Amino acid sequence: MAELIRSYDWAGTSLGSQAEWPSCLRLAVDLMLPSTAQIVMFWGPEFIALYNDAYAPTIGAKHPRALGRPARENWSELWDDLEPLLQRVLQHGETVSAKDRPFYIERHGHPENVFFDISYSPVRDEAGLVRGVLCIVSETTERVRAQETLQRLAAIIESSDDAILSIDLDARITSWNEGAERLYGFSAEDIVGQSVTVLLPKDRSEEEHAILSRIRRGERVDPYETLRVHKSGANIDVSLTVSPIRDAAGHIVGASKIARDIRGRKEAERLQRLLMNELKHRVKNVLATVRAIATKTFRGEVHALARAAFDARLLALAKAHDLLTAERWSGAELSALVAEVLSPYDVANFEISGPQLRLPSEVVLPFSLALHELATNAAKYGALSVPSGRVDIRWDVIGGESPRLTMSWTERGGPVVATPRRMGFGSRLIELLSTQMNGEVRINYPPTGVVCEISAPFQGDLISER
Repeated sequence: MAELIRSYDWAGTSLGSQAEWPSCLRLAVDLMLPSTAQIVMFWGPEFIALYNDAYAPTIGAKHPRALGRPARENWSELWDDLEPLLQRVLQHGETVSAKDRPFYIERHGHPENVFFDISYSPVRDEAGLVRGVLCIVSETTERVRAQETLQRLAAIIESSDDAILSIDLDARITSWNEGAERLYGFSAEDIVGQSVTVLLPKDRSEEEHAILSRIRRGERVDPYETLRVHKSGANIDVSLTVSPIRDAAGHIVGASKIARDIRGRKEAERLQRLLMNELKHRVKNVLATVRAIATKTFRGEVHALARAAFDARLLALAKAHDLLTAERWSGAELSALVAEVLSPYDVANFEISGPQLRLPSEVVLPFSLALHELATNAAKYGALSVPSGRVDIRWDVIGGESPRLTMSWTERGGPVVATPRRMGFGSRLIELLSTQMNGEVRINYPPTGVVCEISAPFQGDLISER
């Protein structure tokens, strides 16, 4: 800037050539140029601009054209804001200062709202007349925005329903929000400065050591369920997340902890398990009663086969019910269902393939009974009635927006098959399955073995490909 000022054609400005400059202007420039502070000086009624190297980056693309030109030309976008400040100094000899003073400026080709610490002071001549304005500024935009971010974050933390606290690397609590007070019962005055281990049950005393070891390595502890202690001494179910806290240099200085109260969900889960166990117990009692009635009903040798078939179907129904209960009646995974139904048979007689998928609960029972009937008939008359027989079971989900579940049961290597003359109970169950799934079920009887094909809209969940 010293070189630019020396080589500038000042004769074409209201300042005149440098040889004509008053001593107060030369002295002010000599003081300004070597300074590491950001300084701009506006001289005379036109506020002709002179500035130093430290100030030049502050005005971005306005440099160097701002040098030697009236301030109005290069600060036109904020002139209505800037001129009154400069006039107060030039006309009245005031010193104007402010911290984090906002300005609107266009210095990089786009508008910005920026902040500066400013000190505008008069430059007087030998007669005491104010001739210029010396502006010492320091941009604070980054600090102000960082403070605003911190204030917003503090407001979010303070108003959060979650318990949010921070600790140092010695596990001492350094901050504590209202959510933490509500969850744990301790006020900030009670707990800040104490070890966070006061919140740990005795049987989890090593948990904090493991957490701090991971934090020191810069790792984040993803949400996990654990127990913490209330001021009253009661245990609390929480979901806990822990993240490292770093200082301005990037060094890890502590950890932030977010604890979410999950007591309501845990209690609901415990109640659901209780109800499921009760439901399972009652259904088993009902099935046992039905079986006892069947035993009394199917008396004598004439009904022995019917009683055995009925028992087998009842057992298949019970197994499907157990699968649903284990999954809280949300459905059942198809391969697990197939494996359960076929468990009485030698696995070597089957070839099974298909992606992992979950069937909705309303089709699990008819699906299970239909597979049971296919397997029972194959064991009596088809491929499973001879050691060399095989059954190929395949399923897949086809299509995009309207996916369909396809499944095939193909027997081979068994006795020659003929089309039955009447529809049995198994066929009726398979028809029921097609109704429940809103799809199609076809059974063919080629001589090589029974083939059953199922096609229906897929309303479950595809867990993974093969």
